[in-house]
Amino acid sequence: MYAFYDSASYLMKPFRKLAQSLRFGLESNPHTDDSCLIRLIEGLSDMYERSSRYVKKPEFNIDQVTVDGEDVNVYQTTAMKKPFCNLVRFTKENRKYEPKVLIIAPVSGHFATLLRDTVKRMVPKHDVYITDWLSVRDVPVEAGNFGLDEYLSYLIDFLHKIGPNTHVMAVCQPAVQVMALAAVMDAANDPCMPASIIPMGGPIDPRVKKTQVNELAERYPLSWFEKNFITRVPMGHIGEGRRVYPGFVQLTAFINMNPDAHYRAHIQYLEDKILNNTAGIEKHKTFYDEYLSVLDMDDVYYLETLEKIFQTYELPRNVMRYKGQTINLDSIRRCALLTLEGEKDDISAPGQTFAAHALCKNLPPEMHGHYLQPGVGHYGVFSGSKWRSKVAPQVEEFIKKFDKETGTYYRKNRDKII
Repeated sequence: MYAFYDSASYLMKPFRKLAQSLRFGLESNPHTDDSCLIRLIEGLSDMYERSSRYVKKPEFNIDQVTVDGEDVNVYQTTAMKKPFCNLVRFTKENRKYEPKVLIIAPVSGHFATLLRDTVKRMVPKHDVYITDWLSVRDVPVEAGNFGLDEYLSYLIDFLHKIGPNTHVMAVCQPAVQVMALAAVMDAANDPCMPASIIPMGGPIDPRVKKTQVNELAERYPLSWFEKNFITRVPMGHIGEGRRVYPGFVQLTAFINMNPDAHYRAHIQYLEDKILNNTAGIEKHKTFYDEYLSVLDMDDVYYLETLEKIFQTYELPRNVMRYKGQTINLDSIRRCALLTLEGEKDDISAPGQTFAAHALCKNLPPEMHGHYLQPGVGHYGVFSGSKWRSKVAPQVEEFIKKFDKETGTYYRKNRDKII
């Protein structure tokens, strides 16, 4: 399957070059702005070229943010490198103490840059880190496999690197991992355990309200997914020979969930081309440059996720294991919990993330928090205007309250807290 995809992409290269040449020629034509037909042809050429090529991993491009009305430079550095993921840090110049935040990006098809808006909104008031996952087709076979145990080990290593008193946000799929992380580190009295965890729109207990994603995962046995979707990375890539769930398959699944929306988006793009609506054109290009950029997943991780999270529900049943030891969410006693959901989320329906609270039976009531954002779907929980104006302030206030250095909760209860 992967070899066929690569071959098809290679064979389409001359046609992409032709479309690119046509687009460049029309863009440089002085009469293009005066002709709706020329702009339409240019738009069709651009659409073909962009949708048929392999889209490379985008950059975060967060160079500056506004803090207290002042533009401040932002520097992106790699704090830690591992075979399957880099820990990326965003620092600001000449800043005082700010709460440390680790954002766990999902390994679900897209790169961590999908959370650019999440990062940019958090940077002004926080010292921000993010997990920047690699496409496993770019990881040599010698690095071994990457499963749920390795995922959790990576997160623990990252927290040890960042240090104590770190707040951990988990977007979508890693909501499960962040709950497991808190349970494992709290049970071990790890000094670098999170100060708070913030799962956002994730499948902590998919049984609560099932979506199309959950129903598909339950419909077929694991062997069916392995037979139909797992393939090997072909020649010409660093990870040649690896068994993977390809990003282009996941992208197809994403598109098939809302084909009408993507059809309308492309029709709107052509209309914007005809009307020369520059803002609309750029918005479309920015979104699809990110959306069409996908990564391959290790087959072990993909199949374990399907089985343990979406078929047997191991976490909410307290039977998930890490390195042979059972993960019990009753172990979470000192890690504040804020769950965030979107009212119209059709990937992780409302209730799936909120279920975390009932599972943390030994966490004091005052350390729980929940927020449901009306009128937004899955992406609106962590991206877009509602995220920036409504959801993010909830996160900021929660972090401000439970930061062990400056938080109001610890100032009031320091004598009671071990």
